[in-house]
Amino acid sequence: MITWSRMFFAAGKAFFTDNVFKHSAAVSFYALFSLAPVTIIAVTIDGVFLGKEAASSQLQAQLSQLMGPASSQIILSAAEASQAAKESTWATALGIGLMLIGATSVFGQLQDSMNQIWGVKAKPEKSGWVVLLVHRLVSFAMVLTVAFLLLVSLILTTVLTSFAGYFFARSPALLRGLDFVGSTTVILVLFALLFKVMPDVRQRWRDVFCGAAVTTVLFTVGRYLIALYLGHSTVASIYGTAGALVALLVWVYYSCAILFFGTEFIRAYREGHGLKVHPKETAVQIREQVVEGKPKAAIT
Repeated sequence: MITWSRMFFAAGKAFFTDNVFKHSAAVSFYALFSLAPVTIIAVTIDGVFLGKEAASSQLQAQLSQLMGPASSQIILSAAEASQAAKESTWATALGIGLMLIGATSVFGQLQDSMNQIWGVKAKPEKSGWVVLLVHRLVSFAMVLTVAFLLLVSLILTTVLTSFAGYFFARSPALLRGLDFVGSTTVILVLFALLFKVMPDVRQRWRDVFCGAAVTTVLFTVGRYLIALYLGHSTVASIYGTAGALVALLVWVYYSCAILFFGTEFIRAYREGHGLKVHPKETAVQIREQVVEGKPKAAIT
């Protein structure tokens, strides 16, 4: 068994060895086109229970807390523009299909990147339409999970605010603390589900939640540092009206990098406890070997 410091060191070393920044850039690209569809689906589902206006306003508050007002407004504006467009029935059906594809694309890329970090891939004989369909269904399930967790977060925030407002009306710091605890818990659960469901690797829940806790701490600290950086940087003046979009990309890029570091940490944690990588039934483990000076992936 290795110490926590060695696990962090091993995760950090693998973070650079696996070229995680490239994976973060790829997921950020897909996320740019997926955030609006995911937002539409989340507002639609949550609107059934809370009302569309209430769900939209609460979502805006949550996104503003996560990534800042300017970046969150870009997502909401894109979602509103997509919903406001009046088209024919066929165009609407096509738009819904494209929206679902867009909403699941980011999770598909996320799964591919996590599989590369874990050193697994889909079995060659199963790499067809069936596997693609299964992966899309898993991705769509994650979209629904995001909507459900958002609903839970909104309800939890409302209940805690009402409870604290009644008993601790003169303590705004406590209200902010309860809101922070509620939102952080939802983020922790979301990270845990991503680590558990997305990669084609068998994992224990205790390992998953350990990595999710580390990722949540880094994510929480990092989002404030990013907000501080963007608040004192010249991004807005350099890019003008596109400054908010650049800020959004920076936030998504950082979030992806932290998520992949969490993946590396879970792998280092498992290796530190003597646990090997066990692919799921539809995947196999791969290793990289050098052939004539060039790396070549080999299935094991």
